[in-house]
Amino acid sequence: MVTTSQLKGLLPNNHSMINLEPLKTIVECALYSPYIQGEKPFSLLVVAKPESGKTSVLKMYRENKGIAYVTDCTAYGLTRDILPKIVSGEVKTIIIPDLLTPLSKQTKTRQSFIAFLNNLIEEGIVEITTYANIWKRDVQANLVTAVTDEALRDGRHSRAKMGFLSRFVIFSYSYSISTVQKVFEAYSLHGPTYEHVKLKFPEQPVSVKLSKNLADKLDPIATRIGQEFQLYGFRAKINFRSVLKSLALRKSKTSVTTEDFDEFLKLTNYMNLKFNPL
Repeated sequence: MVTTSQLKGLLPNNHSMINLEPLKTIVECALYSPYIQGEKPFSLLVVAKPESGKTSVLKMYRENKGIAYVTDCTAYGLTRDILPKIVSGEVKTIIIPDLLTPLSKQTKTRQSFIAFLNNLIEEGIVEITTYANIWKRDVQANLVTAVTDEALRDGRHSRAKMGFLSRFVIFSYSYSISTVQKVFEAYSLHGPTYEHVKLKFPEQPVSVKLSKNLADKLDPIATRIGQEFQLYGFRAKINFRSVLKSLALRKSKTSVTTEDFDEFLKLTNYMNLKFNPL
């Protein structure tokens, strides 16, 4: 039986966030990644069952500078409202707490939205010319979003969807029986409470060193992840470089250490579609 004092020790300000530290860490890394000099910021897709705290965790970071938190959007709306702010530097990361919401629209709107995101998080938007949108400036940002496991499995193996997913760092997880028990006992004592986490982003991009020795150790991990999408894993390695450097920058460091790499290895338990328990 978990006592009241033990529950407070687990997470004093938010009893609904029990055992979600790995998720919070990878989300914070994604938010720090646009501030790393010479690296492409990585985009993050969180996948878990409903009631797993995905949206609650993303909501905790919405008041930080550089973040556009949008609950629903289209390619047209993002081009009109968000792209100018990315160009000015006001926005560096787009958070969509539930990707299923914008993907639930009509087929043409949905396809346009996915194509827009593919360009934004991979090559950067260079030119858009449609009946509704005209855009001719180079701009890039990263995306942090979440879906349920059921929504991901729905048509997951279509070629277009696999290409879309391969652009993300995937973070999937489930709740262990002990975690479920802790959450139930927490809700016997308190209702859900939500805090806002303030991060200290640098004013200018920071150069973070990554030794070739540590970077080489990413190869087998990237290859394994790439195989899930019938790819070589090159995108995965680029993303993992960014994750490693973000882990260091998150601690105000300018070099990736073996300690950071060990922390990265722990996170890789969830950088897949296996839904390992927290």
